[in-house]
Amino acid sequence: MEHIFGRDHYRVIALIARIADISPEEAGQVTTAWKRTSPADRAKAWTELVRTTTETERYQILAAASLARREALAAAHRMQRMDWAFWAAASDAAAAVAAGPEIGNPYQTLTAPLATVMPSLAGRQAPADTSAADVTTAGRGGARTRKSASTP
Repeated sequence: MEHIFGRDHYRVIALIARIADISPEEAGQVTTAWKRTSPADRAKAWTELVRTTTETERYQILAAASLARREALAAAHRMQRMDWAFWAAASDAAAAVAAGPEIGNPYQTLTAPLATVMPSLAGRQAPADTSAADVTTAGRGGARTRKSASTP
């Protein structure tokens, strides 16, 4: 069964669900961290995501990013905080989680701002298998191989 958010769909769903629980202070921390990240580093990370994923994986990554951005917009509206960096950080992090931690540095770059308030995003290793029961422990275990965009 293929899920809209890819192999790490439970982790993506957990991240998106957690966005609604972020406090105004935490949103400020995320925003500050996102603004400290180099725009060039973020662009390189997104480029690497596109370069190393298949068309189907890119769709899943963008679906995760889109929903996370909408959830962050709704949370920001409730908090009366309209800094777009918060929305961008949520979108970046969801994209990275959907792609999986085995993408390496791009994962760290894109998740770091949100990881300031969601420490479970930081320092992940490639998951062996993800199930509903191990949303919080996904990321430990064996590596998963990723097809490049040019590989059938």
